Amino acid sequence: MNPREAYRDLADDARDYGDPDRAIDTAGRRRTARWSAVAVAAVVIALFTWLRPQPEPAPVLNKPPYASARAHSLYSACRTGCSTMLRLTDGRDIEIGIDTIYPPGNYTISPDGRWLGVPDDDGGYLMSDLLGGPDLRIPAELSGVYGPWVWAADSSRIILANHRDGEVFHYLDVDLRTGGVTRPEVPEGDEIVGLTAGGDLILQPPQKATDELTLTVAGRPVVLRAETGPFADEDHGLWIQTRGDQLYLHEYGKEPVIRMFGPDGRAEAYLRIPEGRWPVGPTATGFVVVEPGDRTQRLYEIGQEEKLVGEYPPQGGVVIPGLARH
Repeated sequence: MNPREAYRDLADDARDYGDPDRAIDTAGRRRTARWSAVAVAAVVIALFTWLRPQPEPAPVLNKPPYASARAHSLYSACRTGCSTMLRLTDGRDIEIGIDTIYPPGNYTISPDGRWLGVPDDDGGYLMSDLLGGPDLRIPAELSGVYGPWVWAADSSRIILANHRDGEVFHYLDVDLRTGGVTRPEVPEGDEIVGLTAGGDLILQPPQKATDELTLTVAGRPVVLRAETGPFADEDHGLWIQTRGDQLYLHEYGKEPVIRMFGPDGRAEAYLRIPEGRWPVGPTATGFVVVEPGDRTQRLYEIGQEEKLVGEYPPQGGVVIPGLARH
């Protein structure tokens, strides 16, 4: 399997939804398959997968007793049975468990690297403060399992979704400053895809997006229009990410392009993805792409300048700060 095919397979499985064998089939009607081709290294990358009929128990988090540094990234070397490693900004790699659910789409790191989110083995979710503050545990519910959906750009809030079989039952808005948890009101069929810099929801109403996509930003409809190629077609699903007020969509033209939109729907800039690389997600200063390889995969941040983010096992699932399901 060549890298392009592998990462396309990865993308098809990135959302995982707690019931992988139905994820791809359900994705088309629940959300027009979001992260196609990348992998989204994390979720990126996430995705090659041998689909299982039932989700396996989540790994038990072994919080480092000396966690006094922020997270740089998180990865596992393979799909199942491999150590899950937390890479800190001081250069340490710490084993935090044995992975039984591929990290991308299940694990998350706050944009500032302070918070590590992992699924509990009972279907709940644990937000662990790596700088030594109190942890926050979201208890399990009978309806489904919890997974990370979107982050506030300032790391103050995270949206979790209770989901199963490709269906989202409800969302939780978790305020990490206060520990408060609320359930936002979301119209039936809409999906939360972001939080504006002001803290308002960005919603994706049900629709078939190709050259045009309508989002609801802070309660107002906003139309995004493709310029170099469609947002989705028969071979590629809709791929959308957000960071504060900035919206990122993949356009599938002659060259792969990440189009950046403002909250009013105006196209503000674009990034060409270099050949042989695949989009992962935005950062505060640029955009991360992954370059697969037989012996190692490398993550780079591109934008005003290019810099190496890190090197990882060739089939590893990588999570970068701020990356969740969108």
